[in-house]
Amino acid sequence: MYGIYIHIPFCIRKCPYCDFYSVTSPEDLRREYLLALRNQILSFSRVSADTVYLGGGTPSLLEPEEIAGLISLIRERFDLADGAEITMECNPATADTARFRGFLDAGINRLSLGCQSFQEETLRSLGRLHSADEAKAAVRDARSAGFRNISVDLMLGIPYETPFIAQQDALIAAELEVHHVSAYLLRICEGTPFADGVPGIPDDDVQAECYRRFCSVMDESGYRQYEISNFALDGYESRHNLKYWECGKWLGFGPGAHMSDSVRRHSFPPDIKGFIDAFRDGPVPDPLSLMRDEGTVDAEEYIITSLRTSSGLDTAVLSSRFGTLLTGDQMSFLEKCRGTGLAEISGGHIRLTRDGFLVSNSILSELI
Repeated sequence: MYGIYIHIPFCIRKCPYCDFYSVTSPEDLRREYLLALRNQILSFSRVSADTVYLGGGTPSLLEPEEIAGLISLIRERFDLADGAEITMECNPATADTARFRGFLDAGINRLSLGCQSFQEETLRSLGRLHSADEAKAAVRDARSAGFRNISVDLMLGIPYETPFIAQQDALIAAELEVHHVSAYLLRICEGTPFADGVPGIPDDDVQAECYRRFCSVMDESGYRQYEISNFALDGYESRHNLKYWECGKWLGFGPGAHMSDSVRRHSFPPDIKGFIDAFRDGPVPDPLSLMRDEGTVDAEEYIITSLRTSSGLDTAVLSSRFGTLLTGDQMSFLEKCRGTGLAEISGGHIRLTRDGFLVSNSILSELI
């Protein structure tokens, strides 16, 4: 089964840490974009899918009627399974109960709320548009509107964060009774304002303790850590994101979006005007010819993404899918990781421990 990703590249303004492709959204550009998006979707052959994910940017800037049109188009063009997971990212500053109800009626059944923090000063340091109270209210409003699958995005390692602040954010998420929590460490990306320097970033030891405290609250509150940065109540794991971590299949529509048939990857360049020009006149017979070939899905990528998950790496799958096994040197290194409490090895299954997750970049770099 495929997943379907739709990129909505519009934002009210760009957050200073964000390197995802987005632009401001004058109404005429939005109309042109949605038409080009429709034509790109119609350019692809029918496949069976069981997840849809509208990401951004800020998809909640679209009107519920526009979201409904996109979901109707997906159902028309592809074989969308009964009970498909249909997620939309939402900025808390862009929705209220009425809009949430409209998105639910449009076909969205899972919300991913970009709260980032529940602390006022932290939100200001991140350049967010919403307040801490608005972030909490968005969760409550979404539930009042009828949503029964709500995720919140939070950030760790952000300016002036302490382990206590990280713990409080986790506690608030649990008290709000969300179903899923993503907690990503801040990554300073080239080309963003934060790359020019941002004060107050905690050092590695403080970030590690923030992560441990956050994870401990998630454990105590009944959330299972199923990926290095993701926690869910039983049955509420992100089915769409699991396709990425398992090197599965998905179609990606819009500028900057990637797609994979589990063998090769392609992407459309992050250029909205180029995208509109490419699909302005209707569907095209060979849409991949307009996209960049990003190369093959290989064993190294599978190893990296698998070891980000709590289930870890299954060497039998590695062998059957890619015709390769870990080398003696790689196994020797992983045995050392096990000896220092960074990994667990059982039969052909290898997984990183929580302490291993903390230094996963170093482990994966050495392993690969």
